Amino acid sequence: MKKLPMIVAIVVSIFSAQGAIAQDDFTVKGSNEYFDYDEQHEYTELSTVDLPLALQEAAARDFKKLRIAEAYISKDYTYKVLLRDHNDNTTIVFASASGEWIEPNDNKS
Repeated sequence: MKKLPMIVAIVVSIFSAQGAIAQDDFTVKGSNEYFDYDEQHEYTELSTVDLPLALQEAAARDFKKLRIAEAYISKDYTYKVLLRDHNDNTTIVFASASGEWIEPNDNKS
């Protein structure tokens, strides 16, 4: 019984470490404005083929060396798009359904 608290502490620390590692996958170069904007909108994962055609065309036109890796949609129909280059560097952009890029401080309540 004396070992039970130690086992619980080890299990909790293992799960905590895995959460911190998972957050590194969404590291964005640049300012923290993206994280503030992201926290205000609740996003649901979306298949990249389900993105509006205008948004796909805008990404191809404006980010020629990047490919769409993941996509998310919010309740107000704004899109969060993760773009990756050939070195797996990630860039996150926000857009409307019409393919217009949204700055992180737009649409703040």
